[in-house]
Amino acid sequence: MFITDQHRTQIRSYLDVMEKQADVLRTLKEHASEEFAAQPVLQAAAERALHIALECLTDIGNIIIDALIMRDPASYEDIFLILTEEGVFEQMFGDHFLEAVRFRKTLVHDYRDLTADSVYRVVQAHADDFEFIKASIAKYVQLS
Repeated sequence: MFITDQHRTQIRSYLDVMEKQADVLRTLKEHASEEFAAQPVLQAAAERALHIALECLTDIGNIIIDALIMRDPASYEDIFLILTEEGVFEQMFGDHFLEAVRFRKTLVHDYRDLTADSVYRVVQAHADDFEFIKASIAKYVQLS
């Protein structure tokens, strides 16, 4: 099929939310690891911002997959893998960002296993990636 204007409107809305969460993550990235670990509010903010940004990505992915009749995803991780396979993201970026996508499971289901160090590491490694994600999606679905 094809991406309609309605799809583009939905995608823009999710991208706007994702961008706001990415701004939070970039701000949190500036903190030293010791400060981050000592302030539970910083960790909680990072967890929430990561969770929402990743949910936006999967929601956008579902819109694209459904609209373009790509293969059905078997999991949240698979949504991102399909987008990479279909060329929304370059394979090298897909391999890099898969760590953040997999971290979603920890945020949502295995939150008892979260540590300040694990959250901080993901923020440091991936806070800036959301800008590339936004640009890649905008290009793929031809947002103007």
